Amino acid sequence: MALVTTDDVLARLGRPATDATEEARISAFIEDATGLVCDFCWTDFQRHTGESFEAQVEEGKAPLASALFPGLVISSVTLIGVGALGEADWYVRGRVLHVPCAADGSTLTVTGSWGWSAVPATVRAAVCSEVIRWISVSPGTVMEKTGDLQVEYAATAYSQGLSEAAKSMLSKYRPPLGSITLIRS
Repeated sequence: MALVTTDDVLARLGRPATDATEEARISAFIEDATGLVCDFCWTDFQRHTGESFEAQVEEGKAPLASALFPGLVISSVTLIGVGALGEADWYVRGRVLHVPCAADGSTLTVTGSWGWSAVPATVRAAVCSEVIRWISVSPGTVMEKTGDLQVEYAATAYSQGLSEAAKSMLSKYRPPLGSITLIRS
């Protein structure tokens, strides 16, 4: 699902689409930019309701993926092989689901809701600015000739990727880097 619409981009351009071909290009660019932004931020910026995921328990704890935040609300936790757990049998602290009654290596099925209720304005702005940038550097006129006067334009370096400006705008939506300690046994 795209994070912005063709109308969002056209409003920022300050003009209507020139034809159906340009509108189709803008739609394709929106899909591409949306995919790049979601990959960069490790989230889809959508609201997920009543969905389930599995988590592994180690030492009574199951780490929760950063994509589940913000807005994680757990409605039920089921310990595979045992059954549904009562609300007194589990709790969330930080980004960890604590299940003291679960043995190491147990698998949980967690059902709940998470994600964004609306796409943040910064994310929408980043997608629109990338689409507009791609439109502006797309190949167009390479050479013009009027009488004896001939003008040749340099070829554009067209690279469909996120700009450094977009990455900077989106950096606060990207999960922080961390480290883990590995112990050889």
